[in-house]
Amino acid sequence: MNSTILNDIVRDYESVSAAWASSLLPIAQGVFWTLVSIELVWSAIWWVVDREDGLGVVAALLRKVLAVGFFYAFLLNGGSWIRAIIRGFSQAGAAASGVADLSPSGVFDQGLALANKILNAVEGLGILEGVFPSLVAALTALVVVVSFAIIAAQLLVALVEGFIVVGAGILFVGFSGARWTKFFTERYLSYVASVGVKLFVLYLIMGVGMGIAARWVAVLGRGGFSPIPFFYVMGGSLVFLFLTWHIPSVAAAMMAGAVHLSLADVYYPAMLAGRAGTAGLATAGALVSLGRWSHDRLREWSSLHTGRGGDGGSGEAGGSPVRPGVGPAGPRAGPRVEPSLDRATDGSRWKPNC
Repeated sequence: MNSTILNDIVRDYESVSAAWASSLLPIAQGVFWTLVSIELVWSAIWWVVDREDGLGVVAALLRKVLAVGFFYAFLLNGGSWIRAIIRGFSQAGAAASGVADLSPSGVFDQGLALANKILNAVEGLGILEGVFPSLVAALTALVVVVSFAIIAAQLLVALVEGFIVVGAGILFVGFSGARWTKFFTERYLSYVASVGVKLFVLYLIMGVGMGIAARWVAVLGRGGFSPIPFFYVMGGSLVFLFLTWHIPSVAAAMMAGAVHLSLADVYYPAMLAGRAGTAGLATAGALVSLGRWSHDRLREWSSLHTGRGGDGGSGEAGGSPVRPGVGPAGPRAGPRVEPSLDRATDGSRWKPNC
């Protein structure tokens, strides 16, 4: 049994969106001309203050008149233009997927038919032998119905979103009359493109998914009970749901400008890594300097104890080595002398040369 409840919801919003556009168009026109007047007065004041010559004023005025004419034409015909843009995305997706009559009710009916096939597969089993198969079939049918209901809701939301953009979004075109409020119109046009891309990707994914779901019906009709086909259908329904939920949203976010956030997310870790690398290089440089200073101090200490003592030869006691720092070169062995060597060998007080 085919139901048209979801399609009726879409048609209701489509008919109401036309009434929205006709009601909001006079308001948008009033906002537009008010902003245009403010823009012209503001520009004229600065032309006088800056003492612009006549040719510069004429050129600037001509640019403003052309911009005002374009946006006013877009305000008058924006409903039909935006509707054509969104419809073009939908038709392109339907033509690419090969499913021309894809609708929310059609998607949900496919899920109901699949769930009915699952429940009929365990209908002829006995009471005892059919307990486990019935539980598996009931769980699978429930997952399939819920998954296809959410998938149909995704398509319904995208279609209704398009009608809201066409009908109620015309108000934001009126903000294109001045440079300070033009960003409202720019964001609105970006949102229109994101809705169209979302519908395009939804039609592509659902076209493939509906063909796969038709093959599931054939798999379940082979006769006999085995839990593997049921689990196969259950997992496939969940994967189909994830695809229709995630990919169109990502595509729409890219068109709406979220790519800049992604680039910032890439730049920020790179910046942190660069800072960490700089800190690491600074630490390595400090360690190298510390090692060089330690090496110089060690060489200085070695020259005090061994380097200069060997040059003094043997002492008066027949070849006994002279203690470091007390031979002929002892006082000049280094800039410092240990406190234990503060007396010379002859018993007199020795003072280092400073």
